Amino acid sequence: MRKVTVGFIGAGQISELHARGYEDNPTGRLVALADANPEVVRHRAQEYAIETTYTDYHDLLSDPGIDAVEILLPHHLHLPVTLDALAAGKHVSLQKPMALSLDEADRMIEAAASSGVLFRVFENFRTYEPYMRAKAMLDAGEIGEPLSIRVKTISGRGVGGWIQPVEAKAWRHAPTTGGGPPAIIDHGYHLTSIVLFFMGPVETVHAMADTRAAGTADYTGDPAMVIWKHKDSEKYGSWEITHAPDLMVRTDFYAGDEWLEVTGTRGILWVMRCSGNLLGEAPLIMHRDGATHRYHDMETNWSDSFVRGAREFTSAIQNGRQPDLDGPEARHALAFSLAAMKSALDHREVTLD
Repeated sequence: MRKVTVGFIGAGQISELHARGYEDNPTGRLVALADANPEVVRHRAQEYAIETTYTDYHDLLSDPGIDAVEILLPHHLHLPVTLDALAAGKHVSLQKPMALSLDEADRMIEAAASSGVLFRVFENFRTYEPYMRAKAMLDAGEIGEPLSIRVKTISGRGVGGWIQPVEAKAWRHAPTTGGGPPAIIDHGYHLTSIVLFFMGPVETVHAMADTRAAGTADYTGDPAMVIWKHKDSEKYGSWEITHAPDLMVRTDFYAGDEWLEVTGTRGILWVMRCSGNLLGEAPLIMHRDGATHRYHDMETNWSDSFVRGAREFTSAIQNGRQPDLDGPEARHALAFSLAAMKSALDHREVTLD
């Protein structure tokens, strides 16, 4: 079967990780790049050994030799570029978060449904092996019936990681381009998605956060505490967001890390690392029947999740199946983030429906 041909729309820093997904990819290959900055697209084309480049993404979408696109752009551009790509008949993988609003998400879902091509939102935590292993153990009943989930995100002083470009920080923090505080809507989308992955839909959310800088580029979304109730059950969760500027975080990428805990009727599961390796613990730990088990036999490099995600996308296209995340679930993860933001600002509980 012919490999799926893929073009990137956007060639910023995160494209480095997406490009790894097309090295030795058995079902897809990266063939083109588009970025409005000629210097950026030239540099990335040399780095990824790509001959076909564009500075106008419409020209890439007009290329009949391209089957699919990965959209790697600032959040405020997700809607127009996604709609253009679907109208052009290209399969679409859209970087998280899905959109700036639920109205935008609904427009994407409607366009995807009538396009005849595949649409997914890419959130790489779902293809990070420790999370995948933990979900498989949960589904297999290793800790009994899941009862609650607890999430911790912490940012600090990265040791060995990326230096984020100034312009990338700027658009993430600006309300009109980033859509809200990065800890809740940008990085936070990873966590809302992973909560749904483990525990299912959320019904109501209550959040407390430092909102003194709300509406400005200084509004980061931390510190914050978010609690919620899951839909159709008396199951609850919590999410603590902390920034500790002097905390050393071992990382190859961003200066932060995450861990989570799922408690079941018989035991507890912990995923102890993701973006970084702050604690130096086993990536996956299970306590059950009075004994604690630590699991090391898995890939823990964060970049591997991008490789798995790219292969999931191109394989799904070849086989005509829907890759994770589909539009409705991606919308629910967005609604979760938006509800947390609204709750913190309004000082009240918010219902997702």
